[in-house]
Amino acid sequence: MVNIGGANIKIKNYTNRELLGRFLPYFVPYKALIFFDLFCASLTTINELALPMILRYMTNLASTDIGSMTLGLIIRISLLYTLLKIIDILAYYFMNNIGHVTGAKIETDMRRDIFSHLQQLSTSFYNENKVGKLMARITNDLFDVTEFAHHGPEEFFIGAIKLIVSFGILVRINAPLTLILFTLIPFMIITSSKKNRIVRQMMSNQRSHIGELNSSIEDNLSGINVVKSFTNEEYEIGKFELDNLEFLDIKKGTYRGLSAFHAITRVFDALMYITIILVGGIFLVNGSLEPGDLFAFVLYANVLTATIRRIVEFSEAFHRGMSGIEKFVEIMDTGIEIFDEDDAVELENVKG
Repeated sequence: MVNIGGANIKIKNYTNRELLGRFLPYFVPYKALIFFDLFCASLTTINELALPMILRYMTNLASTDIGSMTLGLIIRISLLYTLLKIIDILAYYFMNNIGHVTGAKIETDMRRDIFSHLQQLSTSFYNENKVGKLMARITNDLFDVTEFAHHGPEEFFIGAIKLIVSFGILVRINAPLTLILFTLIPFMIITSSKKNRIVRQMMSNQRSHIGELNSSIEDNLSGINVVKSFTNEEYEIGKFELDNLEFLDIKKGTYRGLSAFHAITRVFDALMYITIILVGGIFLVNGSLEPGDLFAFVLYANVLTATIRRIVEFSEAFHRGMSGIEKFVEIMDTGIEIFDEDDAVELENVKG
């Protein structure tokens, strides 16, 4: 017995939670690789977090007891930092290699699933949907998902380590200045999140239109003999130009959104450094902060701003990845028109 269902692509507004819920199961077969990748990612943070403390120690020691700064001490500190740098380089190599391979494997699994699902859809589905648009979802969209699958866990894991460890170190040096600095971060997250939603919608529109553009090009090139037979070249060029300029307008809007998004991070960068100069300078004059401590705050502020900026810059890959997952889920949620019931009986020994 067979059943008849619908075969239209389901267009709905998926939440990030829904999309991630459909995407995360693809990580399960590679959890050992992912854990090792995250372990290497954690090792890459040691060097960056240790350097401000090393320079703080040397600055405070030189300002209070310059005689203690012996050549032997400087050599030992240099060797320690060299060891940390070697660990950082090796860990980064394995993180970059394993992370990309894992992302490529996830992309392969997703492409296999979506292609298998497309094979089960009826011809009416292909009559209603352009082949070029479907090809874009199988190729370009899933490639962006690979970058998201690789960089997503790493960026957020590294960012969390740096934020937590930096807070723990700085609060021991000077709690008031630390708390003032870290109060800026939630405002930055809230402001960025609002802009995130706008940019994601722009990315989705861009993907949809490039699928339409690919379909238009495919239709033209596959029927080029007909076009030439009726000397319709000028008409096809004009038709393509309208689609091409519309795509340009969509990309302009996307870049405006991304530019505003990045400008927000630079504003918070400036606020953080201004806070250190102003409040840190007052604490330095009052004697509640040593010169080396202020130096450490500047370096850790650089770590924090670089981390937040890196996450923000990753946001473009995040938007593209989530948009790619959304397009993947839309295809996978498309109903199969003809399928067997659970109690279907297989027809055997057919004659005639």
